[in-house]
Amino acid sequence: MIDGVNYYQILGVPEDALLKEIQAAWRSFVKDNHEDVVPQFERPAARERMFKINEAYEVLRHEEKRGDYDNAHMLNGGSSIELVRRRVRKAREIMRRDRRLITGEDMKLIETILDYLDRNTQEACFTWMTELLDKCPDMARYVIAPAFEEQLLGAKTSLLDMLLQKASYAITWEKIHLYGEDICGVSGKEDKERNYDQLARILCHRLDLAKYFVYAAYQEQASGCESCLLPTLLRVAPEEITQENFDDYVDTVYSMRSIIYGQLRNYNEQAIDWILKARPDLIRKPEKKQPPKELPLPLRTKS
Repeated sequence: MIDGVNYYQILGVPEDALLKEIQAAWRSFVKDNHEDVVPQFERPAARERMFKINEAYEVLRHEEKRGDYDNAHMLNGGSSIELVRRRVRKAREIMRRDRRLITGEDMKLIETILDYLDRNTQEACFTWMTELLDKCPDMARYVIAPAFEEQLLGAKTSLLDMLLQKASYAITWEKIHLYGEDICGVSGKEDKERNYDQLARILCHRLDLAKYFVYAAYQEQASGCESCLLPTLLRVAPEEITQENFDDYVDTVYSMRSIIYGQLRNYNEQAIDWILKARPDLIRKPEKKQPPKELPLPLRTKS
């Protein structure tokens, strides 16, 4: 505990919160309390808040540390497995209800248990959400994260298709940013490319949010993916690329040593050419040559 407040209270989550809820709460606090986004006079207080938030998150995100913490402070009576089972049972009850009675809280509960389900049950959930969205487009904001999860998991369902058809207006820049981050953690080049292609589809529906796709497009290229997010961005909204974020990308490319990352470096050099062709007003900064490393003293040539 910190000043009589337990870690769950610090993060603002219930004691039976699942990992995804804990991660979401921590991300929200980081965004709102990081010293870089608060006024100068609030920075000391922001640093103190972030210290407490990070301390709580570091414990609650690890199952063993969390179990030890719960036992020490007599919190959260059930095991994590039983918590999941309880929520799965509740989710199944919700999915049997009349669609007109479904609430936002019901949808949030179903979202929290998706990662714990087998593939068939996951796809059943996504199909149910697709049917719900078709009949109740006002529920769109509750299916955005599951629609992106559907793509990350490679589920053979059509929730994202329905979202783009019925309510693409509900997609927010925060969800796009988190989806881009999650794609970075996807294993397998083909799966990464498939997800970047889905981001390109979303961009075509939400041109007003184009600037939030720029870094994801750079991540796509830096990872060596041959998908269509950057080409789509350059076709529909090249004006959203700023000199500052172009400089950041060029620095990333310069950090790829040709002797080790030769093919990847060449691919990204090609991407820089694409960007400069679409945006000739951008200026490519020169590469700083690294000075040769001095050999250790015993290996130096005697003068």
